[in-house]
Amino acid sequence: MRIIATLLSVIVSSLLSTSLSAKTINYYVIANQAQPFQIEENGEKQSGMVTDIVRKVFENSDYEIVYHTYPFNRMIATLEAGGEPNWITFGSPNWGKVQAENLSDKPIYTVKHTLVTSKRNAFEFNGMESMKGKGVVLLLGFDYPDLLPYIENGTVEDIRVKDYQAAFRVVQRTPGDTAFVEMASRVKYNMKKLGLNPQDFITQPFSTVIPDYSIYLAFSHQMEPEIQDFINQRLEQMRVSGELDAIIANYI
Repeated sequence: MRIIATLLSVIVSSLLSTSLSAKTINYYVIANQAQPFQIEENGEKQSGMVTDIVRKVFENSDYEIVYHTYPFNRMIATLEAGGEPNWITFGSPNWGKVQAENLSDKPIYTVKHTLVTSKRNAFEFNGMESMKGKGVVLLLGFDYPDLLPYIENGTVEDIRVKDYQAAFRVVQRTPGDTAFVEMASRVKYNMKKLGLNPQDFITQPFSTVIPDYSIYLAFSHQMEPEIQDFINQRLEQMRVSGELDAIIANYI
């Protein structure tokens, strides 16, 4: 009887462990570079458009969110290696790799890119020919497939920087010779965060080079179907109720 009781205890413990694992949602956050989509301070005080949407999706549910904050390249490598079970982050078909392979049914936001130049010695953007011989400031770790042909054929030179402060600094110190290419929402957020005067810069639409595109929640290939169904249903409810728009409006 003692052996049977021990076996039953092991089985129950195993089932409980499996159940708890299924209730955990592993949410991956990019450190420092993803504002206003993901905002964190040394892995703490998690907020941002995507983070608030994910938190709202699982609000008052049986699921618990566990946060994992990594530099961008390390996060991608971790997810490509499999990551934690039932992981979630954000992505787009335009980005490729693991952030494009298994996405939510509906997008959560439309991304627009902009060209940021110094107001001093400003120039008007009229296609990539008007950029010939200039430097394009880009964030380290991020791919820009639509810009790559112009970099490879020498129309422009790419200048990689580690953060937004460095990007704006380069543009201010080399007026007329460089331009910073980034998502309009990130430009607006980081100008405000860094205390920069928007009047010192000129922002011009860049959609003729990088077309507007949608971003989605991105899931693990091994995410349990019922969890993915739950997320998609909640996103649709939030879209209809206006909750999605309200969250985004807090940051844009």
